[in-house]
Amino acid sequence: MQGNLNRRRLLGLSALIPAVSLGLTGTAGVVSGNAAPYVPGVPVPLLPQYDPTPWGRQAALVQAQSAYTWTEDMVFIPGIPAAYFVPLDSIPTIEWLLEGVDTVLTLALNLIGSIIPQFNAGATGTLAESRVELVRMQQRSAGINDRFAALGDGKYNMLGDRPSDAYVTADPEDAAQATVLQSEAMDLFQQVQVILGNLRTNIQALLETNQSIGDFGTKDGLARFNAIWQTMPMPDVAENLHDDDLFAYLRIAGANTNVIERVDGQLPGNFPLSDAQYREGLRASDTLASAIAQGRLFLVDYAELGKLAPEHATYKILTGEGYNSAPIAVFAVPPGGGTLQVVAIQCGQDPTTAPMFVRPKPDDNERYWSWQMAKTVVQTADFNHHEMFAHLSRAHLVSEAFALATNRTLAPNHPLSVLLKPHFEGDIFVNFLAATLILPPNLFADMILAAPIPDILESVAQDRLNWDFYERMPHRDFARRGVDDTSVLREFHYRDDALLVWGAINDWMNEYVRIYYETDADVIGDTELAAWANEVSSMGKIKGFRPITSVDQLIEVLTMAIYTASAYHASVNYPQAHLMTYAPASAGMMSTPPPTTTSGHTEADWIKSLPGLLTSIAQFYFLNLLGTMYYRPLGDYRTNIFPFPPSFGDPRVADTNGPLQRFRNSLEAVESEINRRNTFRTAPYEYLLPSNIPTSTNI
Repeated sequence: MQGNLNRRRLLGLSALIPAVSLGLTGTAGVVSGNAAPYVPGVPVPLLPQYDPTPWGRQAALVQAQSAYTWTEDMVFIPGIPAAYFVPLDSIPTIEWLLEGVDTVLTLALNLIGSIIPQFNAGATGTLAESRVELVRMQQRSAGINDRFAALGDGKYNMLGDRPSDAYVTADPEDAAQATVLQSEAMDLFQQVQVILGNLRTNIQALLETNQSIGDFGTKDGLARFNAIWQTMPMPDVAENLHDDDLFAYLRIAGANTNVIERVDGQLPGNFPLSDAQYREGLRASDTLASAIAQGRLFLVDYAELGKLAPEHATYKILTGEGYNSAPIAVFAVPPGGGTLQVVAIQCGQDPTTAPMFVRPKPDDNERYWSWQMAKTVVQTADFNHHEMFAHLSRAHLVSEAFALATNRTLAPNHPLSVLLKPHFEGDIFVNFLAATLILPPNLFADMILAAPIPDILESVAQDRLNWDFYERMPHRDFARRGVDDTSVLREFHYRDDALLVWGAINDWMNEYVRIYYETDADVIGDTELAAWANEVSSMGKIKGFRPITSVDQLIEVLTMAIYTASAYHASVNYPQAHLMTYAPASAGMMSTPPPTTTSGHTEADWIKSLPGLLTSIAQFYFLNLLGTMYYRPLGDYRTNIFPFPPSFGDPRVADTNGPLQRFRNSLEAVESEINRRNTFRTAPYEYLLPSNIPTSTNI
């Protein structure tokens, strides 16, 4: 019976295969009936059990497995399953390279402009030479860009304007020229990295001979932080540094909305907040017991930072002494509803050494600056949690495991390979950059974060291995943390918009998957899917991942994989430019220990606690780079091979008014709904607007 069913299924599918090709890729041809033509060069999607040419897909998998290989010994990210090297077909497109070069050059020139005024003329020669070289690189980048755009007299419209479902045949000479230009762009990209390395060395040398430069001091207040922004607008957060409402708002609409949880039953035993302190901090007629019973009390606890928060001084040759703690902070929704309010902060895990800071009234001058210092302790811990856990571990490194498994186990003409590869484009390359430009000693992570590099790497690895695939699905994660009740926590921008985007992706997956998997038997009979699930679990070490045995489960799994690579990453990546580049608002280390008295501090004490020049500049440059580069929005499915044809050639997917177009329409509806919500929110939340979500974790 099953054999007859499979034969009938194969006969039905055969009508979709161009007569001229039964291999891994379609060629010019028209399918039978009135269906749209297949796109030349785009794989004909077939499940392995229905493919009449299994030898072709097996050969392709053998080749892919030799290119995409696993390791847990990658330099600077040991213990994390990752690619041993970057395969050739994972090298970025010329579009990405040019956009990346232009973004880096703009930031680097601003960086030099902010440094030179702080040194005497005799010390600026090397930096001035670097500026001249960077301007030359800008000109070279513009030249490559112009030559690329002019290929074929502009018929390819390469630079992002061409509809993602429009196919243009490449002239062989144009294709050869595009390869040359991509090589030139990669060479330029590498040269820029060398210049930046030299620039960092020069700044380090200047700091060693001008020690006072590394300490902002208090004489000029925040003026020298502000001077870092020479040619770029200051972020809005700089205007509201000490605002308690903004501090609470960041828990639900900031860069890291992944920590806040509802207090169930009682507060942790190491957080002895009294009822009187609660009422004082909330400034409302309420009791602690009522807030807990009604689900209105919320907590951020950074205990899981572990070694990232040593709670004692660490010394680094570039940045001197640095501090980071694992604070606990309590927030509440007032009786009757309203916006989330901060109540109290404990600057460490041990209440015998970390006193309780209760939010003071605005006119309490004695406690005002002590409170600001306590908030800075929380912001510093949150910065560390965000960068190493919420961002690097749970977005980039999780997606890398799926990217490797997809390339190694799903043949190029597998329907899930065609679907998923655009969602993993660039991830392996970007993670390689992270491993070589961010995590080594004396580079960005070392300059920005307080903990020693070995402790940082160990913490990232442990967090990545602890990340649970099913439990981190948005709806389950919100329920686990107790932040899913919209009648209590009415404002939670990330939660509400995330569920909208999740729903749109889930509907798209429901339509796409059911084209190829008519029954659960199709899922069970897919040997490549079984290998994919096994590799994600065993080699990729994705916690909780298990065999896929039904169509419904497959839809949920794909929704999560795509959501993580696109929307989740966007939610933690793009706030960096707006909320985390200005060190007085958020930084990875403090220059002084957390305050141990709840009153008596001054503005000068707070400024002294902020990081020094090198840390602030590294943070400005690095996070602006990450948070300002957008490449291929969600719903734009193209291959990464010139001239970047659409990924989908199957008319059942790509026809006008088909599933792909319905997905795009759904994303437009989500965009409109988020824009509508933003008109009445406390502040607009735009990080999950579909137009702001790249398809993959490509930066």
